[in-house]
Amino acid sequence: MNRWAGDPRLRGPLTPLIAGAAISAVVALVVAIANACVPGSGRPEARPSRPAAASGAPVPSPAGTPGPITPPGYAPDRPVLDRPFADPSVIKVAGTYFAYGTNNGEAAMPVATAPSPTGPWTRTPGDGLARLPAWATTGRTWAPEVVPPRPGQASYTLYFSARRKDADVQCIGAATASSPAGPFVPVEGDPLVCPRQLGGAIDPASHIEPDGTRYLLYKSDARETSSIFLVRLSPDGLGIAAAPVKLIGRESEPVLVEAPDLVKRGGKYVLLYSSGWYFRSNYQTRYATAPSIEGPYTKAPAPLQSTEAYGRRIDGPGSADVLSDDTGDYLVFHGIIGYHGGANVNRGMYVAPLGWDGARPVVRGVPVRYEAEAGRLNGCVSALDRPNASGRKAVGPFDRDGCRLEVPVFAPTAGRYTVRTQYANRSGRDTDLELSVNGTAGAPVRLRATGGADWTSAAADVELGAGWNTLGLRRLTGQGQVDYLELR
Repeated sequence: MNRWAGDPRLRGPLTPLIAGAAISAVVALVVAIANACVPGSGRPEARPSRPAAASGAPVPSPAGTPGPITPPGYAPDRPVLDRPFADPSVIKVAGTYFAYGTNNGEAAMPVATAPSPTGPWTRTPGDGLARLPAWATTGRTWAPEVVPPRPGQASYTLYFSARRKDADVQCIGAATASSPAGPFVPVEGDPLVCPRQLGGAIDPASHIEPDGTRYLLYKSDARETSSIFLVRLSPDGLGIAAAPVKLIGRESEPVLVEAPDLVKRGGKYVLLYSSGWYFRSNYQTRYATAPSIEGPYTKAPAPLQSTEAYGRRIDGPGSADVLSDDTGDYLVFHGIIGYHGGANVNRGMYVAPLGWDGARPVVRGVPVRYEAEAGRLNGCVSALDRPNASGRKAVGPFDRDGCRLEVPVFAPTAGRYTVRTQYANRSGRDTDLELSVNGTAGAPVRLRATGGADWTSAAADVELGAGWNTLGLRRLTGQGQVDYLELR
């Protein structure tokens, strides 16, 4: 998350604005009463999924967000902050959501607030960071994360990375404040984490176990050896209590690994991280899982988020942070909203509902393809070899009454989804299939006649429950071949 946020002013010093202190004083009055009941930053376990039905067909499960608040104009593939707000992290305090981002042209640590995770978000005036510690120079204050007070504590804790004055490396510092709006005052002395032999450290991320044990994740900053490390902290979160442990390094990922975030879901530790260049379209979010906090971590074979996965509706999605509250889980991340030459880009903040299939994260807004041949086929449809189809197979021909295909699909949240059916219909006339959800019939899906080796698609909207659902396609008239279903 290296990290000019796209404004040429970032190359010069940033002066904290006096307005930040005034704003924080007001916010402090609002949140002070509720501080005693603010939960810690440890995230809850995923909700248990309902077991499959006796027939083997999945049933809806409460494994995702039950009903996200969606203000007018919100969509998971649109920025909730379309001004520079890179490397975002979010906490909830007394009914208000606070977001923190990498330095931009207005603040060393910009702060924004909202009444719900999906907005509307408003940038607060001033600067959330009162000043930098004596060891740091201005202009490169990256990837902040704020941790609410733990039981028995009074202060919010901020972790951030900044450039050392006496060396060309980034190091991680800490700061505290009585209000989530700041201004945060840095802890003086040496940096909290600064492995010079590894090129420094960036991208701090807090993780707190249920027993209160505190950890900090970070990325070693040398490009050739970039890795994600975990270090145990002192109970107050302001000191190092053990030697760091390397969790993952770069393998098949593009360029490097960075921007860690750690949660526990489905009985496993899930490590989210980014790869690629933050200023290019190859930036992406990936994840790995482990049975214990120190690993070993097994990387997922494909990105969780990428430019291609979004159909280029979001460019370079990454630097993801999991936000959990009483409405469910959300993925907070940034995407490129403007190019200004070289590494000079603007990145806006996005928020998407997040569901869990055990330890597998599923993000609302990322289309997911389900191959038809992997579904359940009844006697009059079968898998057909089709070299120009996805997976080189399709299902058909749906030429008799009762022909049916059932495809299990996972919805990260309850709500309305679009199902895109990829098909070919070379019968010379239109075909109708009935689309059902969990056994309840819906509207017909019309497969218009196609020619030659052409494949095309038809779309229909459905209401899904959070978790696993079953989509069915049953012949009404005509015939055709189905390549895949895509859930968006």
